Amino acid sequence: VQYWYCTTPCFVQIKRAAITLVVGLGEEAATMLLTVINTLVLAICCTASASLQDNKSPTLDIDWKSFLARSDPVWKWTNSSYQPVKWYQSAFVGNGEQGMMVRVDELSANNKLIFVVSSSAVWDDRMPGSKYSMGNFVLDRPRLPVGVFTLTTVGNITEGAMRVDLFNGEVSGTVSTTKGTVEFVALANADYGKADVMAIQAQLSGGEAEQGSTVFEYTAKVAESTWAPHTKGYMPNPPAESMDINHCQLSLQRHLSGAAHATGYQEEQTKDESSLKVQLTVAISHVMPENAAAQACKQVDSGRTAGFDGIRQMNSAWWNAYYPASFVSFSDTIMETFYWVQMYKLASGTRSDREVYDLMGPWFIDGTGWPDLHWDLNVQLTYYPLYAANRLDLAESLKKLLDNNMQALVNNVPVEYRNDSAAAPTGASSDKCMETCYWDHGPNCTTSSPSIVGNLMWTLQLYFYQYRYSMDATVAKDLYPILRRAVNYYARIQFYENGRYHL
Repeated sequence: VQYWYCTTPCFVQIKRAAITLVVGLGEEAATMLLTVINTLVLAICCTASASLQDNKSPTLDIDWKSFLARSDPVWKWTNSSYQPVKWYQSAFVGNGEQGMMVRVDELSANNKLIFVVSSSAVWDDRMPGSKYSMGNFVLDRPRLPVGVFTLTTVGNITEGAMRVDLFNGEVSGTVSTTKGTVEFVALANADYGKADVMAIQAQLSGGEAEQGSTVFEYTAKVAESTWAPHTKGYMPNPPAESMDINHCQLSLQRHLSGAAHATGYQEEQTKDESSLKVQLTVAISHVMPENAAAQACKQVDSGRTAGFDGIRQMNSAWWNAYYPASFVSFSDTIMETFYWVQMYKLASGTRSDREVYDLMGPWFIDGTGWPDLHWDLNVQLTYYPLYAANRLDLAESLKKLLDNNMQALVNNVPVEYRNDSAAAPTGASSDKCMETCYWDHGPNCTTSSPSIVGNLMWTLQLYFYQYRYSMDATVAKDLYPILRRAVNYYARIQFYENGRYHL
């Protein structure tokens, strides 16, 4: 019992080192040395275990705010240099589903700030064989863009600065113009159970306070696949419809499938003699057969009720509590900054009850060739950091994707294998894990040789990590049926040649 109780990862690592050390010693000397090491390590481990049982948990005295501040991404630009005009130069926020990118408009960099909003829950939903289906998921069920809010300055922009505050999960910025200044804070509420919204507060002073009745102008993006421009016969979804429901401004995007998604928003202004304060609250619904508009406006109302200060407090409280789940520091400050920005990005991009982290996360990239989920490398590399970093709640989104789409994984293999096998798509896929007639599919548009066939087994390594790092027996129980099918699939496709088995 004592040996089992004290077989901690620390113990195992030390014992491995001991075994390495004794290689080359005689059997008697090696046995004696291992006995001494085992005794010492058992004493150390069990003393530590007893300390933990006495509620004397180890603590780490970190000033998280100042520690993370040194990794905050920072922007500074003028009207002639270093303007952030590309998506990859944007400051960004996200709450695991809804996301926003902040930058200067590339086409009007002298007087326009843009806030691009999108959601990882907004996919097209044409089913294979339906009226408008093209037989390829990247046309039938890709991620769809949502829209952009534009703040047009009165004067021309002369300089600007932005900062992503990692500790509080928000973007702040100041833009100076020939007429005055614009200061803003933007966030996506991480505590979305209370108000699933994105919010912007802008303070306009000097001549910039002389705005019209609306400061933020919304433009819906065309809801079509990014492959549409070079695909003959593709039918885009209809144009978005603008409407007002009880003071909730709404952009309703209907889908050819009959479903819809909606973007709701409301702007509120407060003006005094020298400045104008503007609060914008935004919510994006899921794709729904009905009630998309009601869902979006309900969340906007929740955000308005909380107010910007309330939303900001909820959001910062969540982020402040998020980081201490694990800690690492590097002597290489570039690596350290990169690491903590990734921890911020991962929590911005997914949550246990949100969508899987696909190629874009909740930030849509105009013109991308990959509006999807890639099974042949990307999903695995995206999720690997979460386990050792003690972010198992974020990794839960991948487990749930697999659990909820078991039948699709079964249907991906040839018909004759479906009684005992399953596979993930050969390369890319939609949110429903379906293989379609994409460029690298197998015969009859299935996941089958000679195409890529190992993606599900590779992804299940991550599922196994979800169990191994948590030691939650229910996770192992959920893993077994799908793992068995993945192994059976290998057994089905293997062949023997030249003394070896091949897949």
